[in-house]
Amino acid sequence: MQRSNREEILDAVADSVRAVGVRRTTMAEIARRADLSRSTLYTHFSDVREATAALLTRELLSLLAAATDERDDPDVAGRDGRHQLVDRAVLLVRVVPDDPLIERILELDAELLVPYLVHRLGSSQRAMLDAVTDFVAAGQEDGSIRGGDAREIAFTVFLVGQSFVISARIAAAEHGREKVLAELEHVLHRSLAP
Repeated sequence: MQRSNREEILDAVADSVRAVGVRRTTMAEIARRADLSRSTLYTHFSDVREATAALLTRELLSLLAAATDERDDPDVAGRDGRHQLVDRAVLLVRVVPDDPLIERILELDAELLVPYLVHRLGSSQRAMLDAVTDFVAAGQEDGSIRGGDAREIAFTVFLVGQSFVISARIAAAEHGREKVLAELEHVLHRSLAP
């Protein structure tokens, strides 16, 4: 199956960001790496920031899909909604900071994430929030998660998880990541339990 120009462009953005970071990535470099004309590139993205945002969305949604696909795993599927949610949240907090692209952005260009941490949610954040809301609703239905507005509960779980992702290096340096992840698991179970 032939890949779309957009996917080729996002792959080229990823290659460039991993090589030199977001700030040193240019539209000309992306076009060269994708082996496309710059005019073709500009039909998809107006600038490097827009292309990088699309790349981050693709990367994070891929990680989310991998985490939520495990719901079909018999070992996971037999667990109640709260355990499924907490397991998936801890898994994402474990894998997102270690994703090579995310790791590189956090290393070289973390300030680019600030708008999505203090001003507005991006599309990948909204997709994650939707997935968490579904898990909360399922847990409420089976009685393993306390009552309340599922979206509000999910939003708090999302914010807690996001803060752990952003602070993964601090956590590893101060206490070791596994100890902090164990605390996250404990906090989530205690806050979600009926």
